[in-house]
Parts: sequence; structure tokens; C-alpha cells
Amino acid sequence: MTAVLTTVEPQADPSFATTLAHGLDVLAAFRNNPGPLSNAELAARTGLSRPTVSRLTYTLAQLGYLKRDTKGFVLGLGVLAAAYPVLSALKVRQLARPLMRDFAAYAGGTVSIAMPFGLDFIYVETLRTTDAVPHVPDVGFTGAIVTTAVGRALLSLYTKEELDGYVAKVKAEQPQDVDYVMKRTLPDIKLCRERGFAISLGEWRREIFGVAAPLYRTPSGDCLSVNCGIPSFRFSAEQIERECGPRMLGLARSIRSLVANA
Repeated sequence: MTAVLTTVEPQADPSFATTLAHGLDVLAAFRNNPGPLSNAELAARTGLSRPTVSRLTYTLAQLGYLKRDTKGFVLGLGVLAAAYPVLSALKVRQLARPLMRDFAAYAGGTVSIAMPFGLDFIYVETLRTTDAVPHVPDVGFTGAIVTTAVGRALLSLYTKEELDGYVAKVKAEQPQDVDYVMKRTLPDIKLCRERGFAISLGEWRREIFGVAAPLYRTPSGDCLSVNCGIPSFRFSAEQIERECGPRMLGLARSIRSLVANA
């Protein structure tokens, strides 16, 4: 197994706390992984040595950010406590829920609000009306921006400089995706800006059609978008384009209005 997480360590920056960064890398290794991870598995995922990982997991467990399991470690409640202030500050989560529920009922899928997280997106709210769908994410779920409708909707809110920075980061960290970004992602971002919504027809997961729309940028510059992951058997590609896309645009407009008038 190759390392999937890397920590940028500016060697010329004396203010950069390498040990702290490595500890955060260990926590990040649990993204979208509900099961326990051993020190060996964490070392493989982070690229850190086994002794370093052992010290970090011991410390994180002592502080409540990890909990020892019979097969390794799982995330502890300290992580949830640390995340609460971030989620509680996003009032859009509470305001948008009734509208999100209506769209989920219409589409038979999962409606979520996402924010950028490096080269990924992260869900800060998610809602569904049934469990009979192939993809049932929850708050905190992360996925790749490059192949998803929600990722393209987020990127459509970027400035030119920010978008250039995203492309540069892909080239540096995920060079295998550069061709895809240039041929598919960037043209779809332009299309999203023109019509107000983005779609992804089985690009991320074959059985999922995605439709998304940008929401807004917060005063601090954070981007938010709303999306729905729909089982591919419920709508044809033409229906996603002709019906679901405009409805998603309407959902985004309604959410923006609620936030503006709150």
C-alpha cells in the first residue's frame, strides 16, 4: 500500500510544527473509513514510520482524539467536539433542511451541502428520505472534486487565481488527474457558470448521477454548493439535464434567499 496522505513541510519555515502536522495526518487517514486502523495501516496511509505512528496514536488516544479498538484505533469523541463549533456556525444547515428534504423526496437521492477541502470536497450537511439508495454519505464525508458535480459547482465560485491554484495543486499532487481536469472539469466549470448548475453522469460512481449548484461565498471566503446524488435508474441522462438541473438551480436560489433574509 502506498501512502495517500502527504504533509507539506516547508524546510525554511521555522514556525511550521512538523509533529503537529504528522498528528493531523494520522487523524486524516480515517477519512471515510469507519473501521479500525492499526499502527501498521496508519503508517502505510501516512508514509510515516511505525515508531512515529505509535507515539502519535498513543498521544492522540490519551487526548481523546483516538480510541483503542481490539483491531487498532478508531476516531474518538474529541474529534466530534472539535468539529462542533465549525458546524454550528454554518446556519445554512438548519435553514436549508426543509428545502433539501423536498428535493430529496423528488429525486429519490441524497441532498448535501459541501465545502472545498484541499483537492476534495467535504459535506457539512446531508439529508435523504430513504436508505434505498446506493450511496448514503453523512456529515464529514469527503470525495474528489475532479469528477463530481458538487466539485465543479464549488470550483465555479473560485476566482481565476484560485482556479489556477487548484490546477497547479492537481499537477503537483495528483498528476494522473491533470488530463481529466483540462478536458472535462474546466469546461464543465465554465458551463456551470453559464447555466447555474453542474452535472456528473456516473463519472465518480457508475450507479450515481450527480447534479449540483453553487450557493455562495461566506464573508471569510469559504465556498458552498448544494448537490444531489441520484440513483442512475431513476432518471435518464436527458432528464438530469433537462429537469433535475433547473430544479437544483431553483433549490440553490431558494437557499440563498433564506440565508440572505435570516
